[in-house]
Amino acid sequence: MIKEALKALWEYRVRAILTLSILVFGIVALVGIFTVLEALKGFIVKTTFGNPRVFFIQGGEVGMQIGSARRVLSRGAGLKPHEAKEFVASYRYPGAQAARLIEVFGAFRAVFGRRHTPPKVRLQGLDGAYLTMQGLRVVEGRYFAPLELQLGKPVAIIGHSLARQLFPHGSAVGRWIQVGSQAYLVVGVLEREGGAFGQTRDWHCYVPCRTVEGRSSRQEILLAVQAPTLDHIQPAMKEARRLLRQIRRLHPKKEDSFAVIYAELLLNFLAEQVRTITAVTVGVSSITLLGAILSLMNVLLVIVKERTAEIGLRMAVGATRRAIYWQFLSEAVVIAVLGGAIGIGMGVLAGNGIALLIGAEAVLPWRWIGLAVGVSVLVGVLAGLQPAHEAARLQPVEALRYE
Repeated sequence: MIKEALKALWEYRVRAILTLSILVFGIVALVGIFTVLEALKGFIVKTTFGNPRVFFIQGGEVGMQIGSARRVLSRGAGLKPHEAKEFVASYRYPGAQAARLIEVFGAFRAVFGRRHTPPKVRLQGLDGAYLTMQGLRVVEGRYFAPLELQLGKPVAIIGHSLARQLFPHGSAVGRWIQVGSQAYLVVGVLEREGGAFGQTRDWHCYVPCRTVEGRSSRQEILLAVQAPTLDHIQPAMKEARRLLRQIRRLHPKKEDSFAVIYAELLLNFLAEQVRTITAVTVGVSSITLLGAILSLMNVLLVIVKERTAEIGLRMAVGATRRAIYWQFLSEAVVIAVLGGAIGIGMGVLAGNGIALLIGAEAVLPWRWIGLAVGVSVLVGVLAGLQPAHEAARLQPVEALRYE
């Protein structure tokens, strides 16, 4: 059947190519756009959270924003140093670990001698566990020593791009650099991470929490918690919320004065914002696929007409109407699946090409690929029903006399 379908496709290749191009366009739109969206989800999780098992707790007014869409998650006072320290010391969930993170607001310029960076360096104070929680690997030098963290020594671990900008021909380890108004001794350089849209940790400068704590009014304390597995994120967040409410002495009927931010929350918000894109994509694909069904049906009806004598001969030598029916229906499905396969391949390549341009990793959206395969089969079935019926209802004698 496949051989017959391909033979028929070749004999009517001009019409078939036009028909398949419509089908391919619909599948490319469907698979390509959803490939980009899947890659974008992974990119946002990686650049925002680093590790999907990590969730953050932030005080003050907290919100999420994509374009003009904004959602407020909490209103209240920011986390105080003693609250963060008590949380890290008291948090007890099996297999989980907690760390502080101090975000110093502003984009800084790093300086070494006569060399300097653009004002794009982000300064963050952290506990020792944070780097390992985020999978940030030191490729030159070392991590912070416990005594450096405890005493708040002026030491720093810097991102790859920051190190290469200041030290293009040598190692940054053991050198003193100035970030803002403070000098730091570089003890480690992180592995290159990459990124896009300005979202990269290659320009970060990490120092111990106690080194920057309280030295500027323009800073914010966050808590990072790593759950032991993805399945434990919800109970780990529940325990974190319970503990922080206790530390902040919140009345049981009072709302949280902090927000717990995790990957699924951000992805759900993103999904709401791209719902319009999804609806438009599905709509365009549906219209295109409807055109593909009608075009393929027309081509198949022409093929049935041209093969009338062949159908009559097959019936004369014993082929049943059922066999003729399934032959032409199978040919329609084969042709549609071939077009779908081309569309899936082009869609995945196009989608991943765009994903790589924005700095995301390539993905294979199996759910949408499976949907595209199913849609291709459905197109073939719907397009082939009428031509298969026309072929099966031919009278053998009349068909044999057809020229």
